[in-house]
Order: sequence, then structure tokens, then C-alpha cells
Amino acid sequence: MSDSPLSTSALAKALGKTTKQMFAELETLCWIERADDSWKLTSKGEFEGGSYRESQKFGRYIIWPSTVVSHNALSNADSHLLTSTKLAKFFSFTRKQIDQILVELGWVLPSRKGWLVTKQGELEGGCQRENINTAVPYVLWPSEITNNIVLKRSIEELAADNFICCDGHKVSSVQEQKIDNWLYFSGLLHAYQRRLPFEEKYLSDFYLPQYHLYIEYWGEGNTPSQLPEKMSKKEQIVQAGFKLIELDDQDIESLDEVLPRKLLKFGIEV
Repeated sequence: MSDSPLSTSALAKALGKTTKQMFAELETLCWIERADDSWKLTSKGEFEGGSYRESQKFGRYIIWPSTVVSHNALSNADSHLLTSTKLAKFFSFTRKQIDQILVELGWVLPSRKGWLVTKQGELEGGCQRENINTAVPYVLWPSEITNNIVLKRSIEELAADNFICCDGHKVSSVQEQKIDNWLYFSGLLHAYQRRLPFEEKYLSDFYLPQYHLYIEYWGEGNTPSQLPEKMSKKEQIVQAGFKLIELDDQDIESLDEVLPRKLLKFGIEV
């Protein structure tokens, strides 16, 4: 790294953080403080090597020695914060499930390759970060987030064994619950147990009305007595020329790979 002094924005980039987060962190460390509409160095900030530079374009701004990049207070500042991977491990969930919950709560938004913290997420302690090598944004959370009542409620609802889905649908098996939650978190409008347009009173497992597409689950989540009706139902769906996706127990274990591929066959991108 060059020995040239770093502006605060350059320091943020070197540490893989956003400029906003860098200023907030330096303020927390009492290296800088807000004065009117600008930042000024504190005596501690001056002790750490901070100084001022004058620019015709930017006016007066703070610069830091390049050695401050390896300062323990900055390099270890994130050690107490949690990634979504660590949150997933804490709650015994997958990282994707945690990311989905955070999106549903309105705490993060997906970017093209990463995650952006929302205003509500910041209020809950979310900190925006950026990978120094790939520039992919991600979010870190304070350790106390594991006790957040709203988050814990969402976790409990998803983990409940009464087969109530995140969108309120009450299904008949854990397999159907996984399908329903996958559709919900993927933003796909769907109905559960919708009556099919036949004389017989058949009910579809899932129906996507925008695409006139039915999804039927075959597996251990069905009782033996249901199978004859399901076979007859499938036959009529096929004869009517309706769009149909079928899922079995093996598919349930890899919905993230299976369902996007099956949906794409009907021109539906997720």
C-alpha cells in the first residue's frame, strides 16, 4: 500500500467499508466529531495521526496516515458483528432462509450481487459493508440481534411444526410448507388447495394464477389414501393441457435448484 495519506473515503475503501459507515465508526471511536455541517478531528483523532488537507474543490477535509489501515481499533471493529451465515448457524437455519427472513422483515434488500441494509435495518443495528476484493455489498448485525423479538418471532414461525406458512397458509405437511414458503419468498403469487375447473371436486396443491400453472407434490407427505385421487387429478390436468409441475421428496431437499429450472421451462424466471 502507498505511504500517501488517505482521505476518510479512501480509508473506508481500504477496509472494505462504506464511507458512511467509516465516518460513523470513527465517531464512535471518538477520533472525529460533528461540528455544524462538517467533521473535525478530536484530540484522540489527532493523536492517531489525523490531520487536515485544504482543497480548492473539496475545501478542508480530514486525512489519515496509511498505517492507520492496520490499526487494531479499525481492523477488529467488526469482530463482534454477525454475518447472515453466523445468524443461520445460531438459529440452526440455512443462510438462504435467514436472508429470506431479513428481506421479509424489510431489513435488507437484494442488490445485483449482494445485500443492502434498509433504513429499518439500520435502526435494528445493521451495518453496511463491502468486500474489499469483489466490491460485493453485505450486511453485518450486532450480536444482540439474536434476542430481537421480531426476528425471533419470524424464526419461530418458520420452524413451527404446525405447518403454518409464512404467508398464513395452513398446509398438511412439512413438505408442502417448504414449497409454500419457497413460493412466497420468491415473490410468486400462489393459491393453496384451489379447486380445479373440473366436475370432480379436485383441489390443486398449489396454483400460480398469473401463469395458470399447477404444482403437485408427490411424496411421503401424502397419505396412501390420497394417491388414487391425485393420480386421477393429474390425468385430468394433463388431458386439459394445463401447465403442471410435479415435485417429489428428492426435489423438496433441493428446491432452490429444482423449482427455478422447472419454472423456466414455462418461461418463468425467479
